[in-house]
Amino acid sequence: MTTFLTVVTPIYFLAPDSIIPSDGSSLFNSIIGSIIAINISAHSWIGMNYVVTDYIPKINKALVGPSRIFTAAISGITLFGLTKLAINDKGGIKGAILALWNKIGDDAADPVNVSVNEKKE
Repeated sequence: MTTFLTVVTPIYFLAPDSIIPSDGSSLFNSIIGSIIAINISAHSWIGMNYVVTDYIPKINKALVGPSRIFTAAISGITLFGLTKLAINDKGGIKGAILALWNKIGDDAADPVNVSVNEKKE
């Protein structure tokens, strides 16, 4: 899981639109985005369970169960949100990340028309 995130995530975000199109109509983009969403959610859930196991018993052992339920709920919400973004949003996860660097009202505010490798002048 960690190896997948380490290898595939940079390739997904740095690949030009000619290889991995971010126009929202690509089934490949939706599938890769969904797989990344599943891996990120599982990775955070496992990591937070280690935090709960190590630190919550020092506070109160009765809080371990509710803490695990809380981390599962947060991971479920993360999975739902990232998967919805990967499948339904124009440009998927890659388009959403690219849109963070665009000004509102800018001509290039459409994440589909902006490439990671493209220079703004």
